Parts: sequence; C-alpha cells; structure tokens
Amino acid sequence: MENTQPAARSTRITDLTWLAGPLAAVLGLAAHMGGGGASPAIAIVAALAALLSLAAVVLERLTSAQLPGWAVLVASAVAQQLLHLAFTAFSTASAVPLPDHTHGGLPAPDVPSSAGAPATHSLHLMLYLHAAAALVTAGVLVQWNRVAGWARGFVRR
Repeated sequence: MENTQPAARSTRITDLTWLAGPLAAVLGLAAHMGGGGASPAIAIVAALAALLSLAAVVLERLTSAQLPGWAVLVASAVAQQLLHLAFTAFSTASAVPLPDHTHGGLPAPDVPSSAGAPATHSLHLMLYLHAAAALVTAGVLVQWNRVAGWARGFVRR
C-alpha cells in the first residue's frame, strides 16, 4: 500500500526563522535613530519585532522551496520601509499626531541650522541606514543555514 500522508518537508531554518523579526527590528531601530529619528516605546518595538517574526515564519511555511536571494532582499527592504513608517508614526508623543495641537503654546518657528551645527535629522542618512539594515538582514537570512551550522558547532565545543 502506498503511503497517503504527505512527505515530510525538510526543516530548513524553521527553528531559527522567528529570529528574522527581532534582527530586522533592531537593525531598523538602529538605522532610524542613527539617522536622527526618535525612538518609539520599547513595547512598540517588541510588537513590531513579533509581527515581523510571524511574517517570516508564515512566509517560510508558505513557500515550498527556499526563497532566492533577490526575494529575501525585497522582503527585507519592504520590512525596513514598514519599520521606518511605524517608527515615525509611533515616535510622536501621542502616537497620533493631531493637526494644530500645540498644548497651548505657539509652534516653534523653523530655524535653519547654522553651517557649523550638524543637522539633527537627515532623511538621506536615514534612507541609507535603512537600506544598509535591509542588506544586512537579507545577507544574514540568505546565509542562515551556514550561520546556524556555525552556531551549532560553536555550542557543541
């Protein structure tokens, strides 16, 4: 008689897939803050890391074969863009910026920074840092099996 159960799918990186979320979140937070952006509450960062972990595990379960490198890079870039938008949205005082809501005071006028003073927020630097975070995340994820094998060998010593 033939076996009617589906063949067991080999576990490629199942035990470590969930780590993609915290890796992307930490690198994205470092990129966001390195570019001059404000940090949201740690609970927001943890929630975003959990959502990214869930997305990584679901994506790994839905694909029948290992994703090619370019697809991992695209997924990492999309995750970094979403992290940037989330960090920007959730780093405000009330998490929902209200128009013309100044707490009774007049808004501070926009003062251009002097030539000697560094800018506190650089959109281009933040863009480059988020792109670098996406590249590092994709590089680690593509080399996941090699990294996992190295880690297992290091632990056994």
